[in-house]
Amino acid sequence: MKVLLSGFCGKMGQVVYNQSKNFDDIEITEGYDRKEVIKNFACNYDGVNLISDLSMSKNCDIVIDFSHFSNVRTILDFCVKNKKPLVLATTGLDAELENEVLNASKIIPIFQSSNMSEGVYVLLNLINKATKMLYGWDIEIIEKHHRDKVDAPSGTGLMMLSEVKAERKDTVALVGRNKESGKRKPNEVGMHSIRGGGIVGEHEIEFISDNESIKITHEAFSKGIFADGALKATLFLYGKKPGYYTMKNLFD
Repeated sequence: MKVLLSGFCGKMGQVVYNQSKNFDDIEITEGYDRKEVIKNFACNYDGVNLISDLSMSKNCDIVIDFSHFSNVRTILDFCVKNKKPLVLATTGLDAELENEVLNASKIIPIFQSSNMSEGVYVLLNLINKATKMLYGWDIEIIEKHHRDKVDAPSGTGLMMLSEVKAERKDTVALVGRNKESGKRKPNEVGMHSIRGGGIVGEHEIEFISDNESIKITHEAFSKGIFADGALKATLFLYGKKPGYYTMKNLFD
């Protein structure tokens, strides 16, 4: 299948492009990015048609978006108008944009995940089970990423929080902790973000009682795991009926 890759010139876009060469049924034929980024792009792109305007797209069966949340609405409009399936891996979407994604999935098939790693999917399942079993324990979530990551907490951190909320309906997230936070509340989950260096991605959740603690951690060694997940999702999504698909559909 022929793929249009949104965010082609970015770090993740290049990882996805390079990893795609290991998938016989996938060919990235078009790369979409901002005009000024394409102008300064120095990498070898082997004849991929680079475009800064989606109206210039001529040759794609499906779209992968690894760009920026400010670009998602443009991608959604293009995919809906042209009936193109969309694998959406961009994070940082607000509630309004998330709702637009759900509405668009009634018209086209959309696969969305803030983290395309199989290991993270297992992590989320473990969190759900642990939350259910460790009722009353305090919970803290810590996520670490490279210095250039914009959104905080990370999309994966928010996915971890969602698994907690699924079992503890009254959960309230405390993003960061300072002298104004006061004493810890029973339904509180602390969310902490660290940004520095070239950290690919580390996520940890700690369950703490008066006498013991349990930590569940996932560490990404390479961005290739996210690219491979997105490419597997692309193979999964192609030919599907309109609808909203997630990692649960892919791995279950």
